[in-house]
Amino acid sequence: MFHTLTAMVSLALDPLDGDFPKTLAVNDFYWRDPRGGFDWPMGHIQMLEYMSGQTLEGQISNYLPPALAPGFIFEAVAQRLMSFLVISEDLPDPENRVRLGKDNRIEIDYKHNNLEGHHRLVETLQRALDGFVSHAHPIGQHRLEFSSLLPLYGTAHMAGTARMGADAAASVVDPWCKAHELDNLYIVDTSFFVTSTAVNPTLTVVANAMRVGDHLKARLAA
Repeated sequence: MFHTLTAMVSLALDPLDGDFPKTLAVNDFYWRDPRGGFDWPMGHIQMLEYMSGQTLEGQISNYLPPALAPGFIFEAVAQRLMSFLVISEDLPDPENRVRLGKDNRIEIDYKHNNLEGHHRLVETLQRALDGFVSHAHPIGQHRLEFSSLLPLYGTAHMAGTARMGADAAASVVDPWCKAHELDNLYIVDTSFFVTSTAVNPTLTVVANAMRVGDHLKARLAA
């Protein structure tokens, strides 16, 4: 599993003050749509990191010759970008797996799921950005918007390859993150997650590692 991600980039006519990127996050829609009509988790919205002209140039220069895209254009575009990530939970699917293929090569089978709530959250952000206007420019209320569901290679925080559970037939580790079939193996990275979550997992991993550590101390003391 991994985050179900849509990157949404808005290009305005006027430069935007983006000195404090990644400081806005919205969890109002994580568990359900508070406006009604959808009682399942939708996910999390957060601003992307600062986008510089150099970053854009690195992403696009492979597709355009330098004469058609000089550096000052990238810098001008970067100053007018407002970028967001829409993140939803990816759910466990027995068909999504990491396996050993031919010639001992690692192969990944994956298809997206849980997309209804994700699409609803994308539409929610789109409607919110429709109200973003710039009164300093006579046509400043107009903007271009690009959004794209990111593929597997476009994300981080993969999780769930050794998911937690009480049933050894349906999970790899028990509720204390001990491998069902081994007494001396504990797995405390994001592998134990039963869903991907729609937020960054680091603090959850740290908290669980401390929980498992206390369990091991008590077990060894006994």
